[in-house]
Amino acid sequence: MNKTSFSIRIYSFYLFLMGSGMVFIPNFLLNVFGFVETTEIWIRMLGLFTFTTGIYYFYSSSHNQQAFYKATIVGRLFFFLVTVIFVFTFHQSSMLALIGSIDLIGALWTFSTLKKFKK
Repeated sequence: MNKTSFSIRIYSFYLFLMGSGMVFIPNFLLNVFGFVETTEIWIRMLGLFTFTTGIYYFYSSSHNQQAFYKATIVGRLFFFLVTVIFVFTFHQSSMLALIGSIDLIGALWTFSTLKKFKK
């Protein structure tokens, strides 16, 4: 497995972990990140979506899907940018930007490995 695929594989594990957490222990995660507990289904649905997205990342890392890797960089940078905008525009907890920072770090890691992979 090359370094780019490895970075995507690691990110898939993050998605599996966060997705499972939102499905099975949503209020624990909400408390960790400083958000209000809920009994509504939305957090579990978001967890299901997150876990399912992890499946795409995991599968692509097994098959060296370079076009997907490049698309994830754009998507994860966009996610980070929007979380920061949400923090300032809607006066949300800075923990929201921390969640987005994980995407920023992952995108930069994947990008750096793509540049090395081309050489």
